[in-house]
Amino acid sequence: MKRLKSLLLAVAVAALVAPTIGCGIGSTEPENRRIVQRVAEYDTRMLVDDISLFAQTKRPFRGSRYLLD
Repeated sequence: MKRLKSLLLAVAVAALVAPTIGCGIGSTEPENRRIVQRVAEYDTRMLVDDISLFAQTKRPFRGSRYLLD
């Protein structure tokens, strides 16, 4: 019986502590907002790159990698 109580206490403590560590479940609202904004910015940049690649608006590099005088 004592062992069962100890086990239940350990499970309860783990259940209370688990949301504050790990996968971001215990993150605050400003942190969540910042993460969403960062993901949206990256998605927007990638979408612009994909559209420019599809439309082929970027010219190929026409310079030389060698220094010319």
